[in-house]
This record gives sequence, C-alpha cells and structure tokens, in this order.
Amino acid sequence: MKIVCICDAGVPEMLMQQMKALPGCDVDIYTEKTLTDVRAITLAIRNAEVNGAESCPVTDEMLAAVQGADAIVTHTAPVNRKVLDAVPGLKYVGVLRTGVENVNVDLCTERGITVINAEGRNAVAVADQTVAMMLCEMRNIARGHAALVSGKWVKMFPNVMYSRDMRNCTVGILGVGKIGTLVAQRLKGFGCKVLGCDIYLPEEEILARGCDEAVTKEDLLKRSDFVTMHMVYKEGDPHLIGEAELALMKKTAILVNCARAGLVDTAALVKALQENRIGGAAIDVFDDEPLPEDHPFLKLMNVTLTPHSAGTTIDAFGNSVIILRDQFAELLSGGTPRNRVN
Repeated sequence: MKIVCICDAGVPEMLMQQMKALPGCDVDIYTEKTLTDVRAITLAIRNAEVNGAESCPVTDEMLAAVQGADAIVTHTAPVNRKVLDAVPGLKYVGVLRTGVENVNVDLCTERGITVINAEGRNAVAVADQTVAMMLCEMRNIARGHAALVSGKWVKMFPNVMYSRDMRNCTVGILGVGKIGTLVAQRLKGFGCKVLGCDIYLPEEEILARGCDEAVTKEDLLKRSDFVTMHMVYKEGDPHLIGEAELALMKKTAILVNCARAGLVDTAALVKALQENRIGGAAIDVFDDEPLPEDHPFLKLMNVTLTPHSAGTTIDAFGNSVIILRDQFAELLSGGTPRNRVN
C-alpha cells in the first residue's frame, strides 16, 4: 500500500514519521508549503468548517505528491474533488482530526473510498483546558496577571462576591461523550456536583460516566454555576445556547465553550455579558478566527479568551498520528477501523 502523508504546521514531519512503522507500506511524507504556519492552518480549518472541502485551494505541488496513492493521510490539507479526480486509485483517506470538514466525504462514499478520522486525539487536552478555563474565569487568573504586568495590584474584580471554592460549585455538562466524561472525572477531584445532559445516552450511562445526576437541558441551565458544552456542530444547525437559554442561567453562572463556536449565539452571549445577566464566559472558539481586533469580547471584563488552543498540545498532535497508524494497521490485518466515518 502506498500512503502519502501531508504535513503542516500542526502535524510536522517529525510527528508524521510514526506512520513509517506500518509494515509492508510505502510511506511518502510531503509538507504542504501553504500550511506551514499556525495562522494558515487556523484559517484553513475555519474555511473548511464554514464553506466545506470544495472551497479549499489545492496546490499543484500537492497534486503531484499524491499521485499513485492508495491512501492519503491529512491534517488540514483538503481532499476534495480536485484531489480525488487526480488519484483515481485512492482507497482510503485518514484525517488527523475529529472533524473531517476538509474532506469531501460524500464524494468519497460515492467512489467507495473509506474515510477514517482520529476521534479522541485531543480529548484529554480539551478536558484539561475546559477545567482550567473555569478556574481562570472565576478566579480572575488572567485578569490578575494582566493587571500585575501593567503595574497594578488588583484584587477586587466585579465577580469577587461570587468567586467560590470549586467544591461548592455545580457544573453542568452538555454532551457526555469522550471529552464530557473526562471533564466529569476531573471535576470530581475538586468535589463539584456534576450534572449531565445527553440526548443520545440513557440515564444510567450518564451516571456511569461520572455525573451525579442526569437532567434536562433546562434543569441543567437553571442549576449550574458553570455550563460547559462538548458536542458536535454542523454549519446551519440551530444554536445550542441562545437568548432563551442564557435567560435560564444563574446571574452568577459562567458559560464555557471549548467545543464549537456555532453552539452558541455569539450576539446573544455578548449582550448577556454586557448586561451582566450571567456571571461570565470562558471561550476558546469563535465564529471568526483569528478573532477580529474590534470584536466586542475584547472589551469585556467578564470573559476569558484563548485562541482555539484547547486541543493544541504536542501530545494531542502526536496521538493523532498514532491513532491513524493503528487503524491502518487494523486495515492491513483484515480488520475494520473503529473510527470509520462513512
């Protein structure tokens, strides 16, 4: 089997070398020159999420690199009609992310090409940052640091009267999948009460995954001191959290989003924060990335922001290659990969 691995700034050649451990495979490693900085891959991912694989440009160099491939492994480089037409013998596409927006999955299915993803590659990283974001927003960690480096000693922030010990907080998790489960496990170490809501799981499974109670979305929003989301989102789907949902939350509650920007109605959230109708927010994902310099989030004192970095650890990137490598090994031995998308 000839496998062509397309590297970028997120998964460079150093990490992709692990694919060469596959027995009996001819593994070529190519670096896509248009995706060798973090800003470029950020823009590429967001473009694919919003506009789909067919909107993503393909270079002549990449088309030359994938000639004769039985399988293509990619992180953010597109595998769209132009690529698929250039590689008529392609059998497999491996995506080094959970999202496969940079691949034309429908066309792959039509042509009998199996698409595999690296679901779970950064679950630990996202769970870690989710809890860190809760603490950072409630305890004013980033704001305190910013004040100190500007020469100010500030302890009385607007939320000081409801900055609490985590053991006295109730956390609501919307989506108790792999990441939601890991978040629940981490919160138990703090002594939090954990509420779980997942329409795809029975109550007993939600409890088995570390939640103290399985509740409705409405109950979760009303009772939680933190609300965190760990669900998928497809462009055009309705928001999970909008004006009505924000109105149900406690005045002191903090909304955390390390999942997908579209899960939340940004305009409604900005308004709720401006009017202090909720306590705060901690956000890692945005409708426009990189975040515009004039975005209203940047003028608020009750929000903690990070640049879509929750899943960005060297362990997560390396783990994505291992997950794909192990699934290709399963294919070579006649098995079925567990992360098959189509």
